[in-house]
Amino acid sequence: MTRLPFLSAALLLAACASPAPVKIHYPPAETPDASVGAAPVGAVAEQGPFAPNAYLRACYGIRVSNSPIVDKDGWVVNYKPIVVVNGIPLAAAPANDVCLTSGFGQRFGRRHDGIDLQSRPAGTIYASAPGKIIESRVSTGYGNMVLIDHGKGVYTRYAHLAYIQPGVTKGATIGFGQPVGFMGASGNATAIHIHFEILTGDYRNPRGSKGLMPRDPFSFPPYEYAQAY
Repeated sequence: MTRLPFLSAALLLAACASPAPVKIHYPPAETPDASVGAAPVGAVAEQGPFAPNAYLRACYGIRVSNSPIVDKDGWVVNYKPIVVVNGIPLAAAPANDVCLTSGFGQRFGRRHDGIDLQSRPAGTIYASAPGKIIESRVSTGYGNMVLIDHGKGVYTRYAHLAYIQPGVTKGATIGFGQPVGFMGASGNATAIHIHFEILTGDYRNPRGSKGLMPRDPFSFPPYEYAQAY
């Protein structure tokens, strides 16, 4: 398979027809960009079946809070399906065929620390990058929730899951694209969706994950190379 520049000619040609079905590959686990610091225990788990969609659309028929710029058809302009955070490539949306219901930032007078994504029917949620699971539990607000440490001070949170995938337990390693759970409405949620956060900092602080810095998934630079199907 030929290595292509990010959103290369192959992707651009596909976009002329329909942007919806195009997917790209996450960099292989053995590449330096993907593996350095990605698995804190020193082992990289097998990569899963997930390949991120190359495009993301705002959901129809609702007001999307903190929406990024979208085109006339609702597609997010300059969407980056794989972003780089502190040298770690991460999928910006950890599920396929989803639309955006809420962006990052102030919402209803309080800060929304991630993005909300929805699909109909609900679907599987996948690990955005390889790493070590440091939280897998039920939270009052987040419901069924998983937090993954990807190394280099980078973490991702997956919240409101209908259920957590068997084997996704505290201390286990997980590969990119391995199932984390299933989209749901557990915890403080009004509809079935996935609340996804990218966090940076040091988990070993008095507040744990609440002491980490929430980051806008759409604010990071793209991974410079991708492989198109």
